[in-house]
Amino acid sequence: MVMHHTTSRVGPTGVTSRILLTVLGAAGLVVGAFLDWTRDLQGTHVSWRALYQDTFGSTDNIVQSIGGASILVGLVAVLGLADMSGWLTRLAGAVGIVGSILVIIQIEGASDHSLQTGLWFALVGSVLCVAAGFTGWGRSTYIDE
Repeated sequence: MVMHHTTSRVGPTGVTSRILLTVLGAAGLVVGAFLDWTRDLQGTHVSWRALYQDTFGSTDNIVQSIGGASILVGLVAVLGLADMSGWLTRLAGAVGIVGSILVIIQIEGASDHSLQTGLWFALVGSVLCVAAGFTGWGRSTYIDE
């Protein structure tokens, strides 16, 4: 009787690149949260309303800030390393990209705001997380027994 098994082989280069890209992406998200996003406001002080209003303000509560969400997304991306498929890291990166784009749209729509470094760190970190989720995949091989 012939049995077919599918195995996935991942080389050390793929694993190393996935870990490196994930760590760099998560670091971009976390560090970006503590840098200025607009009007010299750190991401941890920019209100959630920046996702959907151009008249957003500041907050002292990190849980209600865009920076807090950025930190959470970075941590979820790192948790994605536990799964070989990388879907959680890709999802975290995609959420980060969508959130960053929504904030950019609101900042550009407001006359008294401008984009600053922290937002760019978060966006680049999100893109790196998406890239990390696609690396490290092995080739499927079939084994006849």
